[in-house]
Amino acid sequence: MEDSAQLRPRDKLLRDNFTPAETLLFGVTLIMASMVYWIGDPRSFWLLGSLIIVGCLTPVILKTHEHTHPFFIDLLWPKFWICTAPAWAFLLQFIIGLTQNPLSTLTVGDLVFNIVQPTNIWRPSSAADSSAWVTIFGFVAIYLLTSTLYIVPKSRSYFERILPVLCFGAVIVGIIGFIQKGLGLTKPLFTKGTGANNFFAYFPYDGHWAAFATLWCCACIAMMLLSTRYDDSLPFIQSIGPWYLTGGMLLGASAILVEALLPSAILLLTLSAMLLITTVDFLVNSKDIHRKSIALFSGLFACLSFAGGIARIFQDDAFSSNTFALRSAAFDMFKANPLFGWGFDSYNKLLPFYSDDILLDQRYERANSDLLQFLAEFGIFGSLIAIGFLIAFTLRYLLRLRNIRLTNHLLIGCGSVLLLALCDVPFMSPAVFFSFFTIFFIALRWAELSRNKIDEVDAHRPQLVTPAKRRVPYFNEQYLEEEK
Repeated sequence: MEDSAQLRPRDKLLRDNFTPAETLLFGVTLIMASMVYWIGDPRSFWLLGSLIIVGCLTPVILKTHEHTHPFFIDLLWPKFWICTAPAWAFLLQFIIGLTQNPLSTLTVGDLVFNIVQPTNIWRPSSAADSSAWVTIFGFVAIYLLTSTLYIVPKSRSYFERILPVLCFGAVIVGIIGFIQKGLGLTKPLFTKGTGANNFFAYFPYDGHWAAFATLWCCACIAMMLLSTRYDDSLPFIQSIGPWYLTGGMLLGASAILVEALLPSAILLLTLSAMLLITTVDFLVNSKDIHRKSIALFSGLFACLSFAGGIARIFQDDAFSSNTFALRSAAFDMFKANPLFGWGFDSYNKLLPFYSDDILLDQRYERANSDLLQFLAEFGIFGSLIAIGFLIAFTLRYLLRLRNIRLTNHLLIGCGSVLLLALCDVPFMSPAVFFSFFTIFFIALRWAELSRNKIDEVDAHRPQLVTPAKRRVPYFNEQYLEEEK
């Protein structure tokens, strides 16, 4: 890592001051975060449409970055196309699938029946209705924007400014949730509600909140640990660290009010892991005068959180008849069309043809497992792209950079949500989807900036000759030196 002490003040200003592209990305990210934090309905056309509009600024950000960045950025567009390849593949699969609809109708007298007709399994299909366009483009817009966090920021200082704001926003939403639960409200403030009580803050399903809180709980505690590692750090009690720790623990403690047992268990166990890391860090690495007290406090709450998480796991009826039937139907759909699946948002349309009799006359949109639903809707092709992308980027970090502590701590939250996706539906929520990829790309970018010179991180190699197309100011007149 480049030693900041060796940099001149001018170099530090160049490194840490925002470029126009960084300023634009900062503002757009906060706008998108504000929307997904406070508009909880996962299928709100207002939310998804607004996300598409904001996501359309992605090429503007990249072109601004290309023309105003002070360093060589030869890898700008290669990185962008590699990072966003999964999104383009899913869009292409969805569009091609519209040419083959497996559902048709059969009329017998005055009765009209839906039937599944034979399809060509060697090309995509889709049984989704017109609303699927807004949904898939909304999620693609989120992904495209968050991927720029892996491309545009040129220094770690950028993330030290944006992460506190995002963490603060998440904690504020959590406090609103605590207030609503404390008041015994039957629906979120200023909304009509859904008729169900399993909400938290503005999340209609508190399992989505648990996944969201898991990600930002890790981010808060990771930022707290980062604040203690600076040479000029204040004593912990006088620093911003206690605020980060309090925010992380508030987000983790919200699991007590979450009715969805497995999501709340994952949240509690993740909080326990982060507090255990805090305990070890203060005992081993810290020289703070209160390190033993802080370690004892963190260790005690880590044990309580772990016990609560284990208790929630044993309370959960993960294999209830309805849950098992929904997951079994998703797997049967996958077996019937394994290569490309049935298309985005096709699960609820085809469920009546594959479900158990116990689900008759009941409407379900999700399979209680993001993994199984993904297999049913996108098949092996889509699953390999999505899972392969996450594995490839994570392995690249582990094999080349690894041991970047902030990155490791942020990836703990991402791993917890991926684990939850095996038995719940966290990625149905735009807030969880946005938070996951925001934290994932920030973690990877932080690692790259920590182990590379900032003027070389996005370049093929140091260049001695400036390309002719490089738009930088230069002086080509005769230089007359005068002695003074």
